[in-house]
Amino acid sequence: MQMTSEFLDHDRTQIWLDQFLAEDRHQAAKLASVLQLVSADQFSEGLNGLLADRVCAGPTPIALYNETERRFWKGKPNRLFEEPRRKVLRAEGVKGPALVPRDRTVDQQVGSEGVVASVLTQFQSKRQQDAHLSPGPDTIRARKVRRFVLVSDFIGSGKRVCDFLDAAWRVRSVRSWWSRKETSGFSFEVIAFCGTQKGIAKVENHPSQPRLSVVQLCPTLDTVFRPSEAAAMVELCKRYPRKTSKLDAVGFGQIGALIGFSHSMPNNAPRLFWERTKRWEPLFPSRVTSDVDTPFRAGIGPDATEKRLEAILRKTGRKTEPISIETQVLSALSRSPKAREAVSSRLGLSLETVDGSLAELQRLGWINGNRQITERGRRVLKGIAKPASQNFLPKTNDTPYFPKALRVPRGV
Repeated sequence: MQMTSEFLDHDRTQIWLDQFLAEDRHQAAKLASVLQLVSADQFSEGLNGLLADRVCAGPTPIALYNETERRFWKGKPNRLFEEPRRKVLRAEGVKGPALVPRDRTVDQQVGSEGVVASVLTQFQSKRQQDAHLSPGPDTIRARKVRRFVLVSDFIGSGKRVCDFLDAAWRVRSVRSWWSRKETSGFSFEVIAFCGTQKGIAKVENHPSQPRLSVVQLCPTLDTVFRPSEAAAMVELCKRYPRKTSKLDAVGFGQIGALIGFSHSMPNNAPRLFWERTKRWEPLFPSRVTSDVDTPFRAGIGPDATEKRLEAILRKTGRKTEPISIETQVLSALSRSPKAREAVSSRLGLSLETVDGSLAELQRLGWINGNRQITERGRRVLKGIAKPASQNFLPKTNDTPYFPKALRVPRGV
């Protein structure tokens, strides 16, 4: 089994698959079968839950900022707050940057900004005493804000998040507050629905030393597929579309993200999913997933999630029946790395779900404290394993070709 038949049999998906050469179509269908699609409800519930957890985890009130693309001047992002030129430089202003910039000359889709802004607005309306939306320096001082919390939908390469943090870090007052974080100063935090391991590492190395929290790790080509198969998928992405940049064929920053949201698909995903050319019709044109004729709706929901996970588990060499969260995680642990973050990224499950499953597996005696599969766990996997179906090819109405004439081979 694979991604739901409704997804792979969708007209748009069929048109997309038909563009590949016959020898590549099998591999392209496998790539589509492991793509994680996140519904609007799943995104909102996950981000709201993580925000609520983080508010309770430290001093309040907190300052909430929507991660938006920053303008640059001479290679540096503009300062986040106004800093009038005086003898003593002191940041001023009651309000900070707009949740959604009105000037659209900056190359950023309104989709992700607007969705995150909506989540933040609704969250703050219920916790007005605990959170302030994009406050300026004067509000931070007056309300004794102790935490700078930057919120994003997705951390791909980590560049945009770091640019925003740089914009705040360039303000002298902000650095002064941060230097007193052990007593009366404030700290930085970054919250996102999901992020790649590469992007998270980049953000965590920022000078502001932010604490980073995500609902789940993002599945990528490197985490879902074994090295040899991942390399083959990269080569596939370089061949389609034919005029695509070889450097960014798997997405900006060479991330290879295998995820799409109801509001958009990140530009860190392989370009063959979203880039349109004269000879190439993408699955999600211009990274838009919410068109009327999109296969997005056929790729979300419990049934779609189950089929996607089965397709991923097939990469471990086995497919289990019946599928449960515990057997999914147990099968994922049959290959390294075994860290909770790696399992989350490999399966596209939330860290909370992975943690609960690991605890249950250890209670059952299927894994030990080092997340190694025990003899009992191996027996469980062997008992429920069955040969994996390799039927990834889409249905076709093409009739078999039979030659009607033969010619004498050359040189005979």
